[in-house]
Amino acid sequence: MSRSCSFSLCAHDWSAYQLAEQLGRGVAELWPSADRGRYAVLNRLAELGYVATRQELTGKRARTIYSITPAGREALAAWLGTPPRPPSVEFEGMVRVLLADQGSLDDLRATLQQTRESALANRDMFARYAAYISATGGTFPERRHLFALANTFMIGHYDHILPWTEWAEQQIADWPDTVTPASTNEAQVRDMLAPGREVWEHDHPDGA
Repeated sequence: MSRSCSFSLCAHDWSAYQLAEQLGRGVAELWPSADRGRYAVLNRLAELGYVATRQELTGKRARTIYSITPAGREALAAWLGTPPRPPSVEFEGMVRVLLADQGSLDDLRATLQQTRESALANRDMFARYAAYISATGGTFPERRHLFALANTFMIGHYDHILPWTEWAEQQIADWPDTVTPASTNEAQVRDMLAPGREVWEHDHPDGA
């Protein structure tokens, strides 16, 4: 979250509400932990000297405006120079798939349907962002080339999930339950694993 806040603040000063709104525009889908404690982390950044605060009046109400400090820019630049963590996925639907033998077939079907609906909604959101940035330059026009890189990745991410849910629904269409196919559908399971085996054999022709 602190990196996400620094990312948003490095080009613009924001109130806590505005910053949370900016982080809600696709960042949470890319970095889920950025959506947790989005307000509390600002105090931590201030304690570290990475952001400065000032009070502004909006009508009769005062609000706190946050701006990045030179120390904050230095810390952000240092972080950008370090190796990124390996990509990770926070995907509750897939955990439910892995545990589906503890529930019903209807539960599994509902998980796949809800995963597809969520992927459709998120893909539509990023498609709207792309159209908005293309038409207006976006909130940060000086960074639109970087948003274009990330937007293309996120569209592709959801484009991968959508056909997978359809494929998975086809695979389970004739299953009597979520337990017995491990033994009764051995040929089907091997066919489902074939793409992975082919990748392994291609990358490790000596079997090592």
